[in-house]
This record gives sequence, C-alpha cells and structure tokens, in this order.
Amino acid sequence: LTGLVALALVTPAGSAIASPMTLRGTVFFRERIALPRTAIVEVRLLDVSLADAPAKTIAETRLRARRNPIRYTLRFDRALIEPRWTYALQARITDGERLLFINTTRHTVFDGGRNDTTIRVE
Repeated sequence: LTGLVALALVTPAGSAIASPMTLRGTVFFRERIALPRTAIVEVRLLDVSLADAPAKTIAETRLRARRNPIRYTLRFDRALIEPRWTYALQARITDGERLLFINTTRHTVFDGGRNDTTIRVE
C-alpha cells in the first residue's frame, strides 16, 4: 500500500497518458530517375487550420530515399488532433540543401473521408 501512496505522490493529478496514433503511406514521383544515395525524404503532418499563419508541424519523419515509391510512418499523440481543425501531409525530397521534389497538391487527412497518405511529389 505504501508503494501506491508513493506513486500517487509523484504522479501529477492532471497528467494525461499519451494515446499514440500512426499514419502510414508512400511518397512517389513519376520521373524515371535514380535518386542520389544521399537523398532524404521528409514527410510532415501539418496543422493548416489558419490560412494567414504558418502551418504547425504535428509530426515529422526523415528517411533515406532508397527506391520509388518510398514508404513512411508518422507517429504522434492523438490528443494533438482537434476534430474541427484542418490537417495535411507534406512531402519533399532533398539532397543536402537542394530541393529535388515536393508535393504540389494538398493531402488532407482527418476530414471524415479517406485519409490520402499516398503523396505524389514533382
């Protein structure tokens, strides 16, 4: 019983337990080229709710671009998603400071429809 009392004393009363959520998908490009071995794919989940403010990054992953299509996984806390807000995925492929590809269309997620997690970059 004293162990439980000690645990209660060190655990904040209002602490929330994280509720993990995962989005999986692919990034692809139509060009028939090989990417440099040093190319990096970045995929971000963004809060794009405010039109006149910069998007807020909710989750981000960076991985080496091996072959086309490139599979990605984004992990984040479900508590960060507000039902009335707007979220989108952004993908880009870079080689050092050089931008090779980026998505040019919006990939909205959590809007009640099918989450479009296949991202075409150009």
